[in-house]
Amino acid sequence: MDDIILYHGSRGGLVGDIKPSSRVLCDFGKGFYMGTDKMQAKALVSEKREPILYTLKFKLSEIPESRLLVLEGQDWLNAVLAKRKLCEEFNRLPLAKKWRKEVEGYDVVIGKIADDKMLDAIERFTSYGMTDVALIQCLQSTNYGMQYVAKTDFACSKIAILAEKTLQGAELQMAKEYARNARINAVHAVDDAIKSTRGKGMYLDEIVQVEQSKSKRLGKG
Repeated sequence: MDDIILYHGSRGGLVGDIKPSSRVLCDFGKGFYMGTDKMQAKALVSEKREPILYTLKFKLSEIPESRLLVLEGQDWLNAVLAKRKLCEEFNRLPLAKKWRKEVEGYDVVIGKIADDKMLDAIERFTSYGMTDVALIQCLQSTNYGMQYVAKTDFACSKIAILAEKTLQGAELQMAKEYARNARINAVHAVDDAIKSTRGKGMYLDEIVQVEQSKSKRLGKG
């Protein structure tokens, strides 16, 4: 895979070598998160103290493609639900355990950004308020770009810092305005997705039932 320019928003700046040290309960678990959308990276830290934007070069050409996991659609959704641990019923399923293990088996995981502004959509799904098809459509309609997550020290060693910039003045205000508008758009995206996907997909409790039935059949076999 070709090298790529990515962005990372930091509170207070990076110290020492880049490490896969984010919170465990992120989209793809613990790692170093980077995105393709510069404004989204700015907005992510716009309300933090000492917001700093990093421009990075990720040397993907130096990482074997067999060590890269690209997630889309239902696989992406299963991985995010498994790693964020937002639903206890889902967490107990073999499917969740499979994806928690799967994501940890790669140096780099790539997928759509489930920005915190879209947590309302994920919460609606986990409380049985929207189907899996609606949730995926909702997330696809809000273009926050792609995220590249370096999961290992080896992957982090392939990241080069090209620029470091403290956000302030007009640039910081623009990032804050972008964040406010994104929150508003996220609410509309949830409602639109629910309306346009009526009768399509499964609710989380239905998914749990299907997966439990599969487990029982396999157990009997």
